[in-house]
Amino acid sequence: MKNILAKISRFSLKLLVPLTAQESYALIVAEGVKLIEGDYGSIMIRDGNEFKRVYTTSPILYHSRVRQKAYSYRAYVQKKIFIVPTAKTVRAHPELKVLGMKYSIHIPLSYKNESIGVLIINSRNKAPTKQELENLKLFGSMASLAIRKTQLYEETKNALETRDHFISMASHELRTPLTSVSGYIQLLRTKLAKNKGSEGRWIEQLYQESQRLENLVKELLEINRIKEGKLNYFLKICSLRETLLQVKKIIGFSFPDKEIILEDKINGLADNVIADQDKILQVFINLVENAIKYSSETTPVRMILDSEKYVFVVHIKDEGIGISKKEYKKIFEEYQQVKDHNKEGLGFGLFLVKNILTKLNGSIKVRSKVGKGTTMEVRLPKASI
Repeated sequence: MKNILAKISRFSLKLLVPLTAQESYALIVAEGVKLIEGDYGSIMIRDGNEFKRVYTTSPILYHSRVRQKAYSYRAYVQKKIFIVPTAKTVRAHPELKVLGMKYSIHIPLSYKNESIGVLIINSRNKAPTKQELENLKLFGSMASLAIRKTQLYEETKNALETRDHFISMASHELRTPLTSVSGYIQLLRTKLAKNKGSEGRWIEQLYQESQRLENLVKELLEINRIKEGKLNYFLKICSLRETLLQVKKIIGFSFPDKEIILEDKINGLADNVIADQDKILQVFINLVENAIKYSSETTPVRMILDSEKYVFVVHIKDEGIGISKKEYKKIFEEYQQVKDHNKEGLGFGLFLVKNILTKLNGSIKVRSKVGKGTTMEVRLPKASI
C-alpha cells in the first residue's frame, strides 16, 4: 500500500508543472496503466453535448464508436467503476479483440461532485483485485484534479487572448477618430488662447482630457507590441540630465501648479546612456505622473540624478500615500494598481516602464512606506565611450 501511495504522490508532483491538455491526458493514462499493469488506456471527456475520446495510447481505439448506453457512459453518469470483460462488448468494439484485450476498466472522473469524463484502462491480464480498484479510485480523484486544472488554465488563457485581441483592435480603431478630435480641439485652443471666460476654460479642459486619452491609447498599443515582440527600439547616446530636464518641462505643461524638483548630484560630469530617446523619456514621464497622481497638490516630486561605478541612478521621490510591501511586486504587473486607492487608470504604466528598462539593460525597484511616500529607483548602465 505504501508503494502505491508513493507512486500516486510522485504522479501528483508531475502535475504541478504547467501542462497542455494532451500532455495531461498522456501522463494520466501512462500512470494509470502502470498502476495496474495494464496495456492501453484512453480518456473520454464530456464536451458540451458530445462525449468523446480525447486521448488514447492505441490509434485504433480512436475509431471505436462511442455509444450513449456504453459502459464508459454509464461510469460517467453513475460515477462508478465498471470492470467489463471484452466478451461482453466484442460486437460493439471488435477492435478490443484485435488488440487481445480481456478486460476494460472504466474509472469515472469527477470534480466537486460533477462528472467530467472517464479513464479507461484495457488489459490483457486478469481483472483488477479489490485493492487495485481502491487504488484506481484514489488515482481517479488525482487525475480529475489534473484535468480540471488544465481546463481552467486553457479557459483562462483563451479569455486573456480574447481580452488582448479586443484591446488591440479597440486601440487601433480609436486612434484615427481621436487624432481628428484632438486636432480640432487644438485649433479651438489656439483660437481661444486669450479667452479668460468659460469657453477658454472648457477648451482647456477638453484639451487636457484629449491628451490623457491619446496617451492611454498609445500605451495600450505599446503593451500589445510588447506582447507580440514588435516594440522597436532605436538606440543612440542620450543625456540623462537633458532627458530629465525635458521631463520637467513636459510635466510643467500638464501640471503647472505642481512643484517638480531636479537634483543633479553628478555635478556636471558625463551623463550619457545608450537608449531609445523617446522610450526613456516615456519611462520618466510615467514615473513622475504616477508620483503626482499618488501625492497631494502641496508636496513636491523630486527627480534625483546620481552615479555609481557602472550605472546612473535616478530616484523619483514623492511624499504621497505610499505602497505596502505586499504590493511591491504586483504594481509592475499588467493591469495592476495600488489597492485601496481610487485612482484613474488601467494600471499598466509601470508594466510598460519595467519592460522598457529591461530591454535597455536597466532595472527599477520601489521603496515605500504607507503614508510616508514612495521612491522609484531606476538604474541604467553608463555608455562606455
